[in-house]
Amino acid sequence: MPDRVTETEGLLVVEGLTKDFETKDARLRKRVTRAVDDVTFTVDRGRTFAIVGESGSGKSTVGRVLLGLHPPTAGKAVLDGRDILGLRPREFRSIRRRIQMVFQDPLAAFDPRASVRHSLRPFALLGGATDRQSQDAVIDAAAGAVGLDVELLDRFPSKVSGGQLQRLSIARALIVQPDVVFLDEPTSALDVSIRGQVVNLLLERQMRDGVAYLLVAHDLRVVYAMAHRVAVMYLGQVVEIASRDALYADARHPYTRGLMDAADLEPDEIERTSVRLSGELTDADAARPGCRLVGRCPFAEERCNIPQPLVEVSLGHQVRCWKSIEEPRSMGIPDHAASSVPWSDVPNDFLPSRAMEE
Repeated sequence: MPDRVTETEGLLVVEGLTKDFETKDARLRKRVTRAVDDVTFTVDRGRTFAIVGESGSGKSTVGRVLLGLHPPTAGKAVLDGRDILGLRPREFRSIRRRIQMVFQDPLAAFDPRASVRHSLRPFALLGGATDRQSQDAVIDAAAGAVGLDVELLDRFPSKVSGGQLQRLSIARALIVQPDVVFLDEPTSALDVSIRGQVVNLLLERQMRDGVAYLLVAHDLRVVYAMAHRVAVMYLGQVVEIASRDALYADARHPYTRGLMDAADLEPDEIERTSVRLSGELTDADAARPGCRLVGRCPFAEERCNIPQPLVEVSLGHQVRCWKSIEEPRSMGIPDHAASSVPWSDVPNDFLPSRAMEE
């Protein structure tokens, strides 16, 4: 995947983002769960920043806080020099045009009682089309831009296929010409046969319009096809963050390696010890002061129970695991894994479309 811009510029800078949820049990005792814990990253103009992890890792919560759907507990998100998390609801309305969202389930993203055109009309209005005639023109053009016949616009969502609805979701998000689009598992509810079409469409629109994407996904193949930079989250924390190529060629954290092994994405030319994670995410693990993967990690030892900071192992590549940095061979990591086989040399037959290869 070639670079889409020659120079990067931080469009959305997220620093120390934290989100706690408070619940009560049957005895009305308060319980606080930290879903996002001190997360920091930057989304560059015209680029895709991806967040991956299992369900419950906190990745979707990050996007929902940035969209104003949940108030943050701490941290800031600076969009072109303005902290959008500190805005009051009325002030945040001015940001709505600049940050849009494509939902995971395209059918649930549309009002089942109204036509697709009716659901797109408020977005055309937000984009500046003030009368019905101009709104219809904008909506028709948006449908055509994602390769759909305008006849579909007058149907109810239940009469439109999942793939077509997701294309319409993308069209709806892009009508207002946003700076950033939050993609919440945009292909997971789709058939395998049409996932590649949706990914290609997103890439084409990014190349044409220069829009930035914040992609949340668990499908590492889709992430490889779309992302420039990737953060791996586990129980609210970022455990590894790097450029796409560095992460896929030289994954360091046991959790990242476990995800890649499960998806069968590790190149055969790199000889690493296979990492099989046991057990599941638990609330008790989320409260650990040290590494939260201890209960599932095959390499865990006593030192892992103390706090683990993110440490830079190479330019732009950070890992939250002392052992992968100080004793990589004990974890089956070659000293120079990244240089032994460039990921661009590995066949990309897992990609949804050959058009997305390097």
